[in-house]
Amino acid sequence: MIGDLREDWRTTLAVVSGGHFLSHFYYLTLPPLFPLLRAEFGLNNTELGLLVSVLTIGGLMQAPVGNVVDRVGAKRIFVAGVGVTAGGIALLGVGQTYPALLALAVVSGLGQSAFHPADYAMIEGVTDPDVRGRAFSVHTFSGFAGFAAAPVVVGTLALAAGWRAALFAVGSVGLVYTAFAAVALAPTYRGTTATDGTDGADGDGSSTSGTDGSFRAAIRNPGILAMVGFFLVMALAGKGVQTFTAVLATNAFGLEESVGNTLLTVYFTLGSIGILVGGVLADRYAPGRVITAGLVVGASVLLVTVVGLLPVTPLVLVALFGLIGFFVSIVAPSRDRLVSEVAGSGSMGQSFGIVFTGATIGSLIGPVLLGAVGDAASITLSFVLIGVFFLAAGALAFSLGRGWLTPGMDPAVAEGD
Repeated sequence: MIGDLREDWRTTLAVVSGGHFLSHFYYLTLPPLFPLLRAEFGLNNTELGLLVSVLTIGGLMQAPVGNVVDRVGAKRIFVAGVGVTAGGIALLGVGQTYPALLALAVVSGLGQSAFHPADYAMIEGVTDPDVRGRAFSVHTFSGFAGFAAAPVVVGTLALAAGWRAALFAVGSVGLVYTAFAAVALAPTYRGTTATDGTDGADGDGSSTSGTDGSFRAAIRNPGILAMVGFFLVMALAGKGVQTFTAVLATNAFGLEESVGNTLLTVYFTLGSIGILVGGVLADRYAPGRVITAGLVVGASVLLVTVVGLLPVTPLVLVALFGLIGFFVSIVAPSRDRLVSEVAGSGSMGQSFGIVFTGATIGSLIGPVLLGAVGDAASITLSFVLIGVFFLAAGALAFSLGRGWLTPGMDPAVAEGD
């Protein structure tokens, strides 16, 4: 059965990546509608921000959901996640009060908890090691594409038909995709774990949770704990760039706010290219080495930029932020490979769920922490800390690659050799 599933890995990757596109798309459906929501409900900035915050609540549920993935299979969780996320968005279009909008945003956010644990379990289950890095890069790229598409699509629909129709329409597309995924996906991860005889769901769907597949074993895995730290500091840094680049351009360099927005656009555009290049690198080189090299270069360019060692003009800044985005993004496929390699057998879903919980925590802390530093000292110091966070993530990856954080593990395994 594994052979059949692996032969059809491109179909699984395409369907899973389509769901990942929708996941990221739905995260950004509300911000383009803020002016309309403010006008209809009389909301302030805090209330609008809370709507977006609760959409991320599912990130805190990824570890327990990952445990369920390892018990009952990934397909069911993925399909349910798409349906709940899309249904919550569609129902937001008929919400009549602010509390109702908050409740429906929570529903959609809970559906988001399914994607990373289920997605990575299915991709790992159907791909061979020599193409896994590229498969992970396609999956990550699809999420970036969802972020890019949401403001344009939702904003255009809202202008043409109103915000309620826009949300109902994009949510309904996800419900249709739910039915499609239910038919198109094979029970990949369930079938793989059952045939391998490892922990997880048997072919008939029953659970055979064992020691290696237990949450306790995963959380005690030093490699997984190191990756939690990696994801956390990467999220601290990434959210900092996303949140405060426009502020850096205006406050530190005295440029127009539009330049800051351009910097962020170029950062993500070159980052998308970096993800695809990183997929090729992840299949050719040890993941720890790719991550370390990418983050050292990216952090170095960032630090040189913000401390003023180079002459700053809008064009120079655009080029430098493009380089930063490229180099810090090439690490994503190798990052995913490293999680796959340090995870215990039969624990792929919960392992990815645990490490992405670290990313959620970093995303919640980062803007507040770096904003406080900017208020107390300067936004330049905030970006120095962002560079330090990138370097800390590189150090964790390097230590994992050398086997220093995984006692008893052959360094060649952690390095992917």
